[in-house]
Amino acid sequence: MPLYRFKALLPDGSIAEDEGIYENPEQLFNELRAEGAFLLEYTEKRSLLPKFFSRRVKRKEIAELLHQLSITLKSGIPLISALEDLEPEIKNKILKEVVRNIRQSLRRGATVREAFERTGVFSGIVLSLIQIGEESGTLDRTFEEASQHLYRIEEIMSQTKRALIYPSFVLLAMTGAFSFWMFYVLPQILKVFTEMNIKLPTPTILLMNIVNFFLRIKFILPFIFIGAIFLFVFLYRHPKTQAPMERFLLKTPILGRVKRTSFLAFFFEHFSLLLSAGLDLRRILYLLKSAFPNRYYQRIVLSMEEGITRGETITDTLKKHEVFRPIDIRMVAVGERTGRLDTQMKMLSAFYFEEVKNLMDQLTKILEPVILTISGIIFLLIIIALIGPVYELISQVGKAY
Repeated sequence: MPLYRFKALLPDGSIAEDEGIYENPEQLFNELRAEGAFLLEYTEKRSLLPKFFSRRVKRKEIAELLHQLSITLKSGIPLISALEDLEPEIKNKILKEVVRNIRQSLRRGATVREAFERTGVFSGIVLSLIQIGEESGTLDRTFEEASQHLYRIEEIMSQTKRALIYPSFVLLAMTGAFSFWMFYVLPQILKVFTEMNIKLPTPTILLMNIVNFFLRIKFILPFIFIGAIFLFVFLYRHPKTQAPMERFLLKTPILGRVKRTSFLAFFFEHFSLLLSAGLDLRRILYLLKSAFPNRYYQRIVLSMEEGITRGETITDTLKKHEVFRPIDIRMVAVGERTGRLDTQMKMLSAFYFEEVKNLMDQLTKILEPVILTISGIIFLLIIIALIGPVYELISQVGKAY
């Protein structure tokens, strides 16, 4: 939403200058008129889009804000006063502006959800919790639930990124070592063998052909590499190919496990939180669908929504998707039969949260033997190809003496 800076004539005859986020000038005019003020002039300061905020305001900062609001509300301080007290302590200028605009919207009569929603910072799940807390008079509790939810999501994201750093670094190191041997070491060694006019064995000839091939295309290799990256990104983000790409990545041995575990941690974390908050299934699935940016996961949630509309159970809808494990389906089935679905979802959420945390440590142990094996095979083949000419050279020297 745009940010407007304006001057208004107050009921006491004074002129005040202020700024705030509004959908359009009409909304600004109507809200001032409801307060008994008259809009004199306004300018659109800048556009504050959700994506802009999401790049500048970290999830952890939002979680800390909600946690602090929860504490102040529990102590009996009104929400507007709590926002006034917290605003000077905030270092992030964008978040400070968010807090100021929430406070101004509340003073102009907006609901708590409306005030938070206008900023474009808070997710649909957090906004739904705020609305529930506002309607039930338990804002302090829902603020804390939203805060802990964001902390857990941040931890899952952090662990997932760290889990992918190690294989990426190893792949880069292996590529660097292979390139060094292929473009610098091996050409020098093979050149010596060629100049000595000795009979080269088949493995050496094969290695020489491979090296010569890479030397011929060494100037276009960077373009091929960059092109492959751009092609992957394009296919992964394009609406028509995103789902098949994600399905393919989920079937890869190591990356697939990381992505699958992360998705299940997100899914059951979101589901358990919204279910505990008392939302109906359709609303839960609607919010889940908007929480996942990837179309493959959106299709899973959409399929669940359609199945539940036809009268199917949640268990039946989960069985249609291979991303869910048998234990997930059994626990959900038990929850549906016993009426304790929220408890089962929380258990699954906690399980996958720990699974993501442990995956980073396990990943090193999984990749280590794989990397050693691949590296060993590559260098063993190189040594076999190089040792033949060396043996032949030693034999010729021995015959000469």
